[in-house]
Amino acid sequence: MSSTTIVTCVEAGPLEAQVLLLAESIRTFGGPASSLDIIAAKPRRGPKISSRTLSEFRRLRVEFIDKPFNTELDWWNNANKSCVMSQLETRVATPNITWMDGDMVVLQPLDCLSPANGSQFIARAGEGYLGSDGIDDNAPYWRKLCELIEIDFERFPEITSFPEGRRIRAYWQTGIYSYATASRLGGAHYDIIKKLLSSSIGSKTAGIYHQDQVSISLAVQKLGLQHSEFAARMNFNINTLAKENANLIPMHQVKILHYHNALYREGLDWARKYLDQLPNDRRELVEKYAPFTANASYPTRLYRRLLKLSRQRQVNKFKDSAVLY
Repeated sequence: MSSTTIVTCVEAGPLEAQVLLLAESIRTFGGPASSLDIIAAKPRRGPKISSRTLSEFRRLRVEFIDKPFNTELDWWNNANKSCVMSQLETRVATPNITWMDGDMVVLQPLDCLSPANGSQFIARAGEGYLGSDGIDDNAPYWRKLCELIEIDFERFPEITSFPEGRRIRAYWQTGIYSYATASRLGGAHYDIIKKLLSSSIGSKTAGIYHQDQVSISLAVQKLGLQHSEFAARMNFNINTLAKENANLIPMHQVKILHYHNALYREGLDWARKYLDQLPNDRRELVEKYAPFTANASYPTRLYRRLLKLSRQRQVNKFKDSAVLY
């Protein structure tokens, strides 16, 4: 039996091409991971996925699930992942389950995506700018969150943040993570993000954002899970909003590239200096899909725009009510 099932989310628009790139890169360059089951879920209302994407899903052996899992928090984009994982962890047959963001591309064989022996959760260390060592400026925010869900911040294990390399209490980057299916971390993650989004707690450093990363870090400790860690090359960011970090790991060492906004038209010229370092077959696969565009009919684009405006109003309401710690 396979060790894990890979899960991601898809919606009509540019995310279709991103998820196709992710799936094709896993099937082509994933090595031992190339045969894993892949599920792409569309968890909230919106325009239909294109027939071409559905055809490509069949070619790439991606199971597509179109069910409105996320009705309660459909206004918060990053609630999709915890909501979907909470649903699918009760349905998959594998002992572990793996989340991967749609804006990732696999560049080298992946030997193992599952937690190490003796642990039930694995992810890459989170960023130090929002993490806390317990006595810094971010500590009041984390203590307030822990008070909300009734856990002790002092009991969080220490890890070393990436990319800053400073010691912080366990805080995880959620572009890719795996956990023991039986732990039901997805359900705990979703329950906690619901609680956070119904509270008025924000961060002086990051405002109301990174709720998915903060809430999974809280959930891991709430459940008392033992962690292992992905190396940074398993989730390496190039991001036009943090260009200074793009040279920290040579491209030939990167196994999973987390490209964020860099493969849209506006960032692609900058990103090419890094893409040009890749072997021809990897670069050609990326350029098969990039740059990402809406590429949809006017009614579809209008529907997406109206949904975005409606959801943004709820985001703004949360933002206006947040007290920053």
